[in-house]
Amino acid sequence: MPTPRKSSRPTVATIAHDLGISPATVSYALNDKPGVSAAMRERVLEHARATGWTPHSGAQALRRGRSGNIGLVLVRDPEEVSREPFYSAVTAGIESAIGAHGYELLLRFVRGGPDEEVEVFRTWAHQRRVDGVVLLDLAEHDHRPATLESLSMDFAVIGHYVGPEDFVKVMTAEADDARTVVDHIVERGYDGCIQLTGPSEFAHERRRLELLQELCAGHGIPHTHSSGTYTIEAGSHAFDAADRTLSARPAVIASSDLIALGALRAAVARGIDVPSELGVVSWDDSLIAEVTVPAITALSRRPFDMGRTAGDLLARRLDGQVAAGTALQNPPATLVPRRSTAAG
Repeated sequence: MPTPRKSSRPTVATIAHDLGISPATVSYALNDKPGVSAAMRERVLEHARATGWTPHSGAQALRRGRSGNIGLVLVRDPEEVSREPFYSAVTAGIESAIGAHGYELLLRFVRGGPDEEVEVFRTWAHQRRVDGVVLLDLAEHDHRPATLESLSMDFAVIGHYVGPEDFVKVMTAEADDARTVVDHIVERGYDGCIQLTGPSEFAHERRRLELLQELCAGHGIPHTHSSGTYTIEAGSHAFDAADRTLSARPAVIASSDLIALGALRAAVARGIDVPSELGVVSWDDSLIAEVTVPAITALSRRPFDMGRTAGDLLARRLDGQVAAGTALQNPPATLVPRRSTAAG
């Protein structure tokens, strides 16, 4: 067998040169097309393995009539996202999954809200930059799915969106997670709930608010809430704006680790002892919740797995392996009890 050529990137042409055959024969063998014998196909494949040849993703995409990209738009300040573990983990999970299918992730940040996000989608569709997108943080009357459908662009949703469009989705276990959190604070002796949510236009935040209001009523404990962005500063402001006198020993339930950290800092600054006078729980677990003093009790929702499931589902949809309407359920979160909700 010829000695494999040293090359930074073996190509069909270099394999053909090494073996003394035509590039067309190499292409037929590598793509499992008729026109070459079984022995020749095996010879080509063995040499390709020896030289470290891999398919050129751009050429494959062109042959399929696709871009080879999957898009994700985050309506966030990039600096904010760099400090927000949840979205970073989801993004990493998406990239991990689609990469295994031969797709690349095209990530954009916008600050102008859903309308600016839609303009990115229109540009991508016009330029044929992406084959599909993943949607996060859907609103109740979200117009992005209809826009994507009009652009003939496949998409995956993370959340509970229900609409007439053709899409795939990964549903989160909001009801189970809400029950887990409220049961925990009641068991630890807290007699009120201060709920601090992210932006109220997000459907998952309204769902969490409704669930906690209902569960607190069922336990006979008062509930109040305040909303803001997913930042430490917003958590501090939301805590200050909330009614902290609603019960003798309330607990904060925050929609993110950064909001929870902000509330914790504000409480400590005002001389409120955590956990004896106030409990703190985060809906998202991360290293931030673990290393904060006191460490914050949190729901481990496995956002990397959530993103990976959505990315894999969309890639398989694009490859014709799953049908539109396919929905997978993200498993309920595991509560990680820490010092911020120690028993009284």
